[in-house]
Amino acid sequence: MRTLVVVRFPVQRELPPAELAALLEATAPKYLAIPGLLRKYFVAAPGEGGGVYEWQDRASAVGYHDDSWRERMRELYGTAPSVEFLDLPCVVDSVRGTIERD
Repeated sequence: MRTLVVVRFPVQRELPPAELAALLEATAPKYLAIPGLLRKYFVAAPGEGGGVYEWQDRASAVGYHDDSWRERMRELYGTAPSVEFLDLPCVVDSVRGTIERD
């Protein structure tokens, strides 16, 4: 079954739009080569950053978000992120006009 992972972490400062665009331009392409990752959404809220990841299965999700990943996040952001794993039994894609079930 596909898995959704929601990652959140506090940020020290909001990035100006040009800095955020440059960061995403440099960072986003590396996610294209991660086995099992179907989609990654970069997300932000006041004082918070994160990502929503759609994985082909839970094993891929857990394998990526392991202890070494958590430690890298802790080093980057000064705190461990919150990580939530959720099953995706059904996805409605209004853009494509599809309904996908496992």
